[in-house]
Formats: sequence, structure tokens, C-alpha cells
Amino acid sequence: MENKQDNELMYLVAEKNTQALKIIYKRYEMRVFNFIYRYTGSRGVAQELIQETFTRLWFSAHLFDERKGNFKGWLYTMALNITRNEMSKKEYLYGFKGMDETVQHLSTNNNGARETPERIFEESETRNSVINALTQLKPYIREVIILKNYDHLKFKEIAEVTGAPEGTVKARYLKGIDILKGILNPKEVINHV
Repeated sequence: MENKQDNELMYLVAEKNTQALKIIYKRYEMRVFNFIYRYTGSRGVAQELIQETFTRLWFSAHLFDERKGNFKGWLYTMALNITRNEMSKKEYLYGFKGMDETVQHLSTNNNGARETPERIFEESETRNSVINALTQLKPYIREVIILKNYDHLKFKEIAEVTGAPEGTVKARYLKGIDILKGILNPKEVINHV
């Protein structure tokens, strides 16, 4: 069953096959979690909403229709709608990862070697700056930046997920990049004006 495509697995999930759901969850858990985390800036909220997303997937699997789009787009649309809904119900103070969490995740590099404290601190500062900058964007711009840069979706896919026309998505992306440049490096923007 591990070799089945997402669309095939979704038909099994619609028949209440828990093994198929486990495979889908394993494939997409971290991607969707990271998307929600980057959108909200809150690890706790992301943990709640990832569970809500996959619970809703289980109960609405029968609504999935591959003729209307691919599974990945359908899943991200669901996660985005759940996140938008949650964020509109509550007023969250957007935070960003504390040093403790960052140290745990950055203490070894990809080769398994220990990172230096200076490098860990530098990476955490950069990561915190980017997360903080993202939370300053309007939600409809933030979601485009996250889906494009972190989840590597194409503009057409982002348009399907967000429900906005592709041209609007591109314009939001360019505007978001300009805003982020201004937030992250205001001196450079001033020098170019």
C-alpha cells in the first residue's frame, strides 16, 4: 500500500481504510504542520490545527475528486481554510520560536556533526527574524509567500489553494517579497530608493 499514489489512497480513506490514512498522514504531516506553523507563528496552534486538518480529511474524504485537482492542492486548501477560520475566531499574538526550541533542532547539521554555538545562534537569529517578518505581512500575502517559498507550490497551485486568480497570486508574491526586503534589510531598501 505504501507505493500507491495519493489519489488512490484517498479512495481507500473514503472507504474508511485506516492504513491508507496513516500513509497519507506520514507523507504530509510535517509539510502541513510547517505550513500552519509558518502561517500562525505558533507551535501550539499548529499542533492543534494539524490534528483538525487530518480529522477533517478523514470525515470528508468522500468529497475528494481528482478531476477537480490534485490531492496536495486539496489538502493544502483544507489546511489553509481551517487555519484562516481559526485565526479569524481568535486574536493571536504571533510569536516566534524561542532559543530553546531552535537549539534542539539545530544542534546537529545534516551530516550528523555537532554545530557550533555561534552557528546555532546565528541561524536561530536569522530564522526568528524571518518568522517575525512573516507575521507582519497581511494574511493573504503571508500565505502566498509561505506556499511558494517553503512548500514550493507553483503559482497555479497556489491560486487553486487560495481561491485567488493566478495573476493576483503573483502580484501578492511580488508585493510580499518587497515588504519582506524592507523589514529584513531596511538600509538596503533606503539606499535603493
